[in-house]
Amino acid sequence: MQPILHKNVALLRVSDAEALREMELLVSIDEFVIGRVSPTELVVDPTRIKGLLELLESRGLSPLVRRVGE
Repeated sequence: MQPILHKNVALLRVSDAEALREMELLVSIDEFVIGRVSPTELVVDPTRIKGLLELLESRGLSPLVRRVGE
């Protein structure tokens, strides 16, 4: 199988798989997700990251955002 390379993406990482499941119960994030890297990491459309952050914050979740490579 050929590896897939994505450029200019955002990564949503949570502490454990259960935390991600709980977040998905609170917020519908499927429309923002391009793919899954692991049970605790999702690749997110970078053009929609602001909308995802606003959605998470509106549900009382406080994501930590770190920009790398800028």
